Amino acid sequence: MDQLQIHYVDLGVPRVTDLKEDMSIGRTEGNDLVLNHPSVSRRHARVEARHDAWWIIDLKSTNGVKVNGNLISESQINAGDKILIGSVQLDVKTMPSVEFTGESMFDNPSGTVIRRISDFNSEFGLDLSEVQEAAAARPLSEPGFKPEPSVTREKIFQVLVQVARSLLQTEELQALLHIVMDMIFKYLPVERGLIILFDESGNPVPKLTKFIEGADAHDIPISRTILKMVAEQQVALMTSNALEDARLLGGKSIAIHGIRSAMCVPLWNRQRVIGAVQVDSPIHIGRFTEEDLDLLTALANFAAVAIERAQLSEKIEQERKIRSKMERYHSPAVIDEIVKGVVAADETAIRTAEVSILFADISGFTTVSETKAPEEVAAFLSNFFSAAVDAIFAYGGTLDKFIGDAVMAFFGAPIPQDDHADRAIMAGLMMQERIAEWNAERERENLPVVRIRVGINSGAAVVGNVGTEKRVDYTVLGSSVNIASRLESGVAKPGQLVISQHTLDRVIGNFEIEPLGEFALKGLQQKMPVFAVKTVHGNAPSPKRTASDTFHAATR
Repeated sequence: MDQLQIHYVDLGVPRVTDLKEDMSIGRTEGNDLVLNHPSVSRRHARVEARHDAWWIIDLKSTNGVKVNGNLISESQINAGDKILIGSVQLDVKTMPSVEFTGESMFDNPSGTVIRRISDFNSEFGLDLSEVQEAAAARPLSEPGFKPEPSVTREKIFQVLVQVARSLLQTEELQALLHIVMDMIFKYLPVERGLIILFDESGNPVPKLTKFIEGADAHDIPISRTILKMVAEQQVALMTSNALEDARLLGGKSIAIHGIRSAMCVPLWNRQRVIGAVQVDSPIHIGRFTEEDLDLLTALANFAAVAIERAQLSEKIEQERKIRSKMERYHSPAVIDEIVKGVVAADETAIRTAEVSILFADISGFTTVSETKAPEEVAAFLSNFFSAAVDAIFAYGGTLDKFIGDAVMAFFGAPIPQDDHADRAIMAGLMMQERIAEWNAERERENLPVVRIRVGINSGAAVVGNVGTEKRVDYTVLGSSVNIASRLESGVAKPGQLVISQHTLDRVIGNFEIEPLGEFALKGLQQKMPVFAVKTVHGNAPSPKRTASDTFHAATR
């Protein structure tokens, strides 16, 4: 799938952002792409990846979405397309590709300078916070300052003061990378540049390319050998004429692109290299000086500090989004595991899992609701739902949905739980305890007693996000779900918790069980043994045992 970018103007400022999966576009904060214009709806559109292609979907916005002038509800988008979000135009462009080679353009001993970062630190000793503190004490050069060929340490310091100010004011990663590259082009005689960041596996990922104004954008060659050297040895490199080295005459990428002067420096902070910056000049020999290399090295150091800060902010925002999506379904313990990455919760994946499904409702609710005002009904249900959800989350369950006065939940997904049957039963018993406490309060107010019915069944079920492109729910499907529903509605009596034989077979703890006999359930050809659970003895799971504990125990 092509790596595409969106170019647009926001509040008079040209901006660029990378397309990414499940990217929301709208006017308000919380969207991945915020467009500050009254014609844009709060949640206007969404971009998603489908079958190695990018698609944009209109989220029933007020002013609609147009692709190349055509009003759409959804449409595939490609490089060169023009998208109109309300009155804001987005131009879709592809990022120039980066050609990784094994060749080096820094192999000419007579024309190459290698500078160790440790030596640079010893000489300059610059730190982002120190430069920020000293900013007020030193006069700055005039805007548009262009350093002379021989850049002094004082000039480097002045430039870095401006760089530090700009970087410390920006937290969004892509915007930050653009600021870094703009600074490089402003203060160095650069004709094209490339920023690369290493992913979690250490692989180089091109993040931004830039060409001098008027130049044609094209592929940029970069050596994996040099990247490895820059990262592992923590050195900055400069060559005056890459084509001069006889060993490179057979190097196709260097010859084709005609690279002459070039610099490659690490993005480093506190002995850690997170990427690299490469700049070059295809035309001029001896374009860069050692002072240029020092300035680029210092810029890269400050950029790395800001980039790591922006990456941390992105990670925090991503965790916030995950929590926001998951809080409606999962207990805090389960959410913690998903956010930490201990267990994957691929929202697009649908799988089969062993689970226990719980249904609970209020006995006689229809009669109760007919005698109450809507506000009283809402308050009444809120008390029941609060008790039910607290119990479900206390035992690491997943809240599926509210159905009228009923609650549906399941245990064993997204985190596998070897004791999911016990957890479901304990949650049901805790619901009854909470309702008993509520009844004690109601009796003091001369209100009628509330009784709930709970039905639980265990077995294989389809688990995942199910629905349409516009709305999905994380849920479970299958005959196991239907059986649990019918146990609750057709077998359980007021105040009773009943389980199937399937659940009893999976129970690990010691519960007081009463056989109720066999019941004919709708959809089943044979009668099913049903049991009532009255209380628990001994070693059933407690709410103090988290979903994390169960996950780790199950995977030992």
